[in-house]
Amino acid sequence: MDEEYEKPRDPDMDLAEITSRLGEPDATYRTNVSSVVWRFVLGVLIVIGAAALHYLMWSNQIPWPRAHHWKLWVILLFGMFVGPGVGLYLITFAVRGLKLWVLTYPTGLFIWHRGKVIAFPWDDIRAIQFSGLPEKGILNRPPGPDGRPASVWYDLEKSRRRVFGTTIHLTRADGEQVGLPSTLDGFPELGRRVQEETYRRLFPVHWAELQDGQTLEFGPITCDAGGITVGKDRLPWDEVDVLERASDKLEIKKVGKKKVWAKCDLSDLVNPHVLMGMAAAARGPTPPTS
Repeated sequence: MDEEYEKPRDPDMDLAEITSRLGEPDATYRTNVSSVVWRFVLGVLIVIGAAALHYLMWSNQIPWPRAHHWKLWVILLFGMFVGPGVGLYLITFAVRGLKLWVLTYPTGLFIWHRGKVIAFPWDDIRAIQFSGLPEKGILNRPPGPDGRPASVWYDLEKSRRRVFGTTIHLTRADGEQVGLPSTLDGFPELGRRVQEETYRRLFPVHWAELQDGQTLEFGPITCDAGGITVGKDRLPWDEVDVLERASDKLEIKKVGKKKVWAKCDLSDLVNPHVLMGMAAAARGPTPPTS
């Protein structure tokens, strides 16, 4: 059920209509107003501060630093030119999450956003990407009875305190996309549910494809039965030591080497939770045959 209306809609009426058709949801998540307000206010203050700094400098009320004071130049240029971008990002992130409701059902998600209702069945979600994954977001990989990860998810609890927020980007089989921002109440719980439901459906399919000799793409990283490839570099599974996060990068290390073999931006990875499960399974007790 994807519906869009030209006239303003009452969200309570729309949500009542959804529940009348599908029953009560497992959980409902809506915009946390306080989370939006403090980011919006902070963004506005940063923009105003940068504008005031421009005025003071160009009107010569504050003298320009001498050429050899390079640290002052860095601070000044950051405040004048980077500051407005940071402020506008915070304002955009805050406003984008307004008037958003997410309903979870055993069959998938229903998303109400400013009069548009979008259905994202679990079986139709093909890709997940993260932007702004929290620095201390722990990767959970509880093992199943076969030794492979039964589920894989990043703990998003720290997203609440991340100034620039976290967004989960979902892509449906028909190409429809939606972003779930951390300004939603209960965002860590929702993020875990999304990751677990999609992992449960995507991992078995991808694992079977890997064993059948197909190449799987996870953005800049590709995998097959023989190993993992980043760009033009390839590493056999038995030489892969670990895939681990370092700040906003995913690093791959080779057995017996301290130096990072390859790395890529976490935000560029498609289905990173599935990739981590595939790598753990491929290096585990039941690796695929080449």
